[in-house]
Amino acid sequence: MEVQKRDLEILKFCLEQKFATLLQIGKMFFPNSRDIFHRPAKRVCGLVNAGLLKAEQLRVCEKKLYVTTREGVKLLKQNNLESGLHAVDGLDTRTLEHDEQVTEVRIIFDRLLGLREWTPERILKQTAEKKKVPDGVVKYFKRKFAIEVERTLKNKRCYEKIFYSAFTRQEGVDGILYIMNSESDMKWLMNEAKDFREILFTTMESLNYMPYGYASFSNAAQGLIEMRREGGGSVHLKDSSESRLIHDITQG
Repeated sequence: MEVQKRDLEILKFCLEQKFATLLQIGKMFFPNSRDIFHRPAKRVCGLVNAGLLKAEQLRVCEKKLYVTTREGVKLLKQNNLESGLHAVDGLDTRTLEHDEQVTEVRIIFDRLLGLREWTPERILKQTAEKKKVPDGVVKYFKRKFAIEVERTLKNKRCYEKIFYSAFTRQEGVDGILYIMNSESDMKWLMNEAKDFREILFTTMESLNYMPYGYASFSNAAQGLIEMRREGGGSVHLKDSSESRLIHDITQG
């Protein structure tokens, strides 16, 4: 098959995120297609037949998960697109649902908010020296935010270590955005993080729905960050004790 630019982007995306489902590939790379499955399936099938992608169907998962092969990585390397990453040797069944949701979050930031500068966990780990890294880092204007997708709650002591860790400073980010699966979990964790105004929260439902055209994140002190769709408008952190904006990212 003749490999096109979009094919390379699909291979790069699957490599960075460990895997992607056909629906995710459709949403990310064929957003205007009338049939979210037909055109993506045709292209993905070609990449599989060419040995650049492989389909994994694990016992714990009914979906086919598409993974970039060694040949696919070799092709990316020839085009300086592999970012030093190697092909995934095997998928960790313990983290499949979490990894899939992280990819969903990346797609939302990219397709709905127009925020395409996303550094995935696999790349962050290359320079982490075994320290904790976030699920991703997204850039909005001149600021960067660590993304943490939290499907289920950890214990309180674990969060104390996370909140007091220095990974935000190490990655040069301006805040941590937690995406929670439920409103009750979000309220509990928001209270635990009440002393850290740079840690803000939303739910996956709110991020998916985005009724007002922007993603909104808040903390226990009623601090607020709003990210406008397609990079329009401003991002700000508003303190409940002040009427002014703490910072406006559009003005650096």
